[in-house]
Amino acid sequence: MAEQIRIWEGLYLQKGIRLFASVLSAAISGMEVCPVQVEADVSSGLPCFTMVGFPSTQVKEAQDRVRTALKNNGISLPPKKVTVNLAPADLRKEGAGFDLPVAAAVLAASGFIEPQLLRNVMVVGELSLNGEVRSVSGRAAKKWIRARELGCRYCIIPFENLAEGALVKDMKVVGVQNIKKF
Repeated sequence: MAEQIRIWEGLYLQKGIRLFASVLSAAISGMEVCPVQVEADVSSGLPCFTMVGFPSTQVKEAQDRVRTALKNNGISLPPKKVTVNLAPADLRKEGAGFDLPVAAAVLAASGFIEPQLLRNVMVVGELSLNGEVRSVSGRAAKKWIRARELGCRYCIIPFENLAEGALVKDMKVVGVQNIKKF
Protein backbone atom coordinates (compact mmCIF):
# COMPACT_ATOMS: atom_id res chain seq x y z
CA MET A 1 0.00 0.00 0.00
CA ALA A 2 1.33 3.42 -0.92
CA GLU A 3 2.15 5.82 1.90
CA GLN A 4 0.10 9.01 2.17
CA ILE A 5 1.92 12.30 2.53
CA ARG A 6 0.47 15.62 3.67
CA ILE A 7 0.58 18.53 1.27
CA TRP A 8 -0.80 22.09 1.41
CA GLU A 9 -4.22 22.88 2.84
CA GLY A 10 -4.59 19.46 4.49
CA LEU A 11 -4.66 17.54 1.19
CA TYR A 12 -3.21 14.06 0.91
CA LEU A 13 -1.69 12.25 -2.02
CA GLN A 14 -0.31 8.78 -2.58
CA LYS A 15 3.50 8.86 -2.42
CA GLY A 16 5.64 7.22 -5.07
CA ILE A 17 3.19 7.23 -7.98
CA ARG A 18 4.43 8.74 -11.26
CA LEU A 19 1.95 11.25 -12.56
CA PHE A 20 1.12 13.31 -15.58
CA ALA A 21 -0.63 16.60 -14.88
CA SER A 22 -2.22 19.38 -16.85
CA VAL A 23 -3.50 22.88 -16.04
CA LEU A 24 -5.21 25.50 -18.16
CA SER A 25 -3.70 28.90 -18.86
CA ALA A 26 -4.09 31.36 -21.73
CA ALA A 27 -2.11 33.33 -24.29
CA ILE A 28 -3.11 36.52 -26.02
CA SER A 29 -2.62 36.45 -29.77
CA GLY A 30 -3.56 39.79 -31.29
CA MET A 31 -7.02 40.52 -29.88
CA GLU A 32 -7.86 36.87 -29.22
CA VAL A 33 -7.40 34.97 -25.96
CA CYS A 34 -6.34 31.40 -26.74
CA PRO A 35 -6.53 28.64 -24.14
CA VAL A 36 -3.17 26.96 -23.48
CA GLN A 37 -2.93 23.56 -21.84
CA VAL A 38 0.21 23.38 -19.69
CA GLU A 39 1.10 19.68 -19.43
CA ALA A 40 3.86 18.24 -17.27
CA ASP A 41 5.35 14.78 -17.12
CA VAL A 42 7.92 13.71 -14.54
CA SER A 43 9.57 10.42 -15.41
CA SER A 44 12.71 8.38 -15.09
CA GLY A 45 15.71 9.50 -17.07
CA LEU A 46 18.57 11.93 -16.81
CA PRO A 47 17.54 14.89 -14.65
CA CYS A 48 16.55 17.76 -16.93
CA PHE A 49 13.77 20.29 -17.41
CA THR A 50 12.55 20.66 -20.98
CA MET A 51 9.85 22.98 -22.30
CA VAL A 52 8.22 22.43 -25.70
CA GLY A 53 5.26 23.91 -27.55
CA PHE A 54 6.66 27.08 -29.18
CA PRO A 55 7.62 28.99 -26.01
CA SER A 56 9.34 32.38 -26.27
CA THR A 57 12.64 32.93 -24.45
CA GLN A 58 10.71 34.46 -21.52
CA VAL A 59 8.53 31.38 -21.24
CA LYS A 60 11.51 28.99 -21.53
CA GLU A 61 13.13 30.84 -18.61
CA ALA A 62 10.20 29.69 -16.48
CA GLN A 63 12.00 26.40 -15.95
CA ASP A 64 14.73 28.17 -13.96
CA ARG A 65 12.32 30.47 -12.09
CA VAL A 66 10.04 27.57 -11.16
CA ARG A 67 12.78 25.21 -9.99
CA THR A 68 14.50 27.99 -7.98
CA ALA A 69 11.26 29.33 -6.46
CA LEU A 70 10.27 25.84 -5.34
CA LYS A 71 13.74 25.14 -3.90
CA ASN A 72 13.74 28.45 -2.02
CA ASN A 73 10.43 27.44 -0.43
CA GLY A 74 11.61 24.03 0.74
CA ILE A 75 10.10 22.04 -2.13
CA SER A 76 12.65 19.75 -3.72
CA LEU A 77 11.70 18.32 -7.07
CA PRO A 78 12.91 14.78 -7.58
CA PRO A 79 16.02 14.36 -9.76
CA LYS A 80 13.93 13.20 -12.72
CA LYS A 81 13.25 14.13 -16.31
CA VAL A 82 10.66 16.93 -16.37
CA THR A 83 8.94 17.69 -19.67
CA VAL A 84 6.49 20.57 -19.97
CA ASN A 85 4.35 20.96 -23.08
CA LEU A 86 2.42 24.14 -23.91
CA ALA A 87 -0.39 23.17 -26.27
CA PRO A 88 -1.32 24.06 -28.93
CA ALA A 89 2.21 23.87 -30.30
CA ASP A 90 1.55 26.19 -33.24
CA LEU A 91 0.71 29.20 -31.03
CA ARG A 92 3.65 31.32 -29.82
CA LYS A 93 3.59 31.66 -26.01
CA GLU A 94 5.05 34.88 -24.61
CA GLY A 95 5.46 36.54 -21.21
CA ALA A 96 6.18 35.40 -17.69
CA GLY A 97 2.51 34.69 -16.90
CA PHE A 98 3.15 31.00 -17.57
CA ASP A 99 5.41 30.59 -14.50
CA LEU A 100 2.62 29.75 -12.06
CA PRO A 101 0.80 27.29 -14.35
CA VAL A 102 4.11 25.56 -15.12
CA ALA A 103 4.83 25.31 -11.38
CA ALA A 104 1.32 23.96 -10.71
CA ALA A 105 1.58 21.31 -13.43
CA VAL A 106 5.07 20.24 -12.33
CA LEU A 107 3.99 20.07 -8.65
CA ALA A 108 1.03 17.92 -9.62
CA ALA A 109 3.10 15.65 -11.87
CA SER A 110 5.70 15.31 -9.08
CA GLY A 111 3.08 14.26 -6.55
CA PHE A 112 2.89 17.43 -4.44
CA ILE A 113 -0.62 18.44 -5.56
CA GLU A 114 -3.55 16.19 -6.46
CA PRO A 115 -3.90 16.60 -10.27
CA GLN A 116 -7.71 16.55 -10.05
CA LEU A 117 -7.57 19.83 -8.09
CA LEU A 118 -6.33 21.54 -11.27
CA ARG A 119 -9.13 20.33 -13.54
CA ASN A 120 -11.21 23.15 -15.02
CA VAL A 121 -9.04 25.76 -13.30
CA MET A 122 -7.18 28.54 -15.11
CA VAL A 123 -3.83 29.57 -13.62
CA VAL A 124 -1.88 32.73 -14.53
CA GLY A 125 1.07 34.36 -12.76
CA GLU A 126 4.76 35.16 -12.72
CA LEU A 127 7.12 33.79 -10.06
CA SER A 128 10.05 35.50 -8.42
CA LEU A 129 13.02 33.42 -7.33
CA ASN A 130 11.87 33.59 -3.69
CA GLY A 131 8.46 32.15 -4.61
CA GLU A 132 6.42 35.34 -4.57
CA VAL A 133 3.70 35.46 -7.21
CA ARG A 134 4.01 38.65 -9.23
CA SER A 135 1.22 40.43 -11.05
CA VAL A 136 0.62 39.99 -14.74
CA SER A 137 0.15 43.04 -16.91
CA GLY A 138 -1.62 43.72 -20.12
CA ARG A 139 -5.03 42.40 -20.92
CA ALA A 140 -5.17 39.87 -18.10
CA ALA A 141 -8.89 40.34 -17.40
CA LYS A 142 -9.58 39.05 -20.92
CA LYS A 143 -8.01 35.74 -19.84
CA TRP A 144 -10.40 35.42 -16.89
CA ILE A 145 -13.38 36.26 -19.09
CA ARG A 146 -12.20 33.49 -21.42
CA ALA A 147 -11.93 31.12 -18.42
CA ARG A 148 -15.59 31.79 -17.65
CA GLU A 149 -16.50 31.13 -21.29
CA LEU A 150 -14.59 27.82 -21.14
CA GLY A 151 -16.54 26.74 -18.04
CA CYS A 152 -13.67 26.89 -15.56
CA ARG A 153 -14.57 26.42 -11.90
CA TYR A 154 -12.27 29.28 -10.88
CA CYS A 155 -9.03 31.13 -11.69
CA ILE A 156 -5.85 31.24 -9.63
CA ILE A 157 -4.17 34.59 -10.20
CA PRO A 158 -1.60 36.87 -8.53
CA PHE A 159 -2.97 38.57 -5.41
CA GLU A 160 -2.01 41.93 -6.93
CA ASN A 161 -4.43 41.27 -9.82
CA LEU A 162 -7.33 40.33 -7.53
CA ALA A 163 -9.19 43.65 -7.89
CA GLU A 164 -9.02 43.33 -11.67
CA GLY A 165 -10.13 39.70 -11.47
CA ALA A 166 -13.13 40.63 -9.31
CA LEU A 167 -14.50 42.68 -12.22
CA VAL A 168 -15.27 39.46 -14.09
CA LYS A 169 -18.81 38.52 -13.09
CA ASP A 170 -19.80 34.91 -12.42
CA MET A 171 -16.19 33.73 -12.07
CA LYS A 172 -14.56 32.82 -8.78
CA VAL A 173 -11.05 34.28 -8.66
CA VAL A 174 -8.47 33.27 -6.04
CA GLY A 175 -5.39 35.45 -5.45
CA VAL A 176 -2.10 33.95 -4.27
CA GLN A 177 0.96 35.78 -2.97
CA ASN A 178 3.46 32.94 -2.66
CA ILE A 179 3.95 29.50 -4.22
CA LYS A 180 3.67 27.99 -0.72
CA LYS A 181 0.09 29.28 -0.51
CA PHE A 182 -0.79 27.62 -3.78
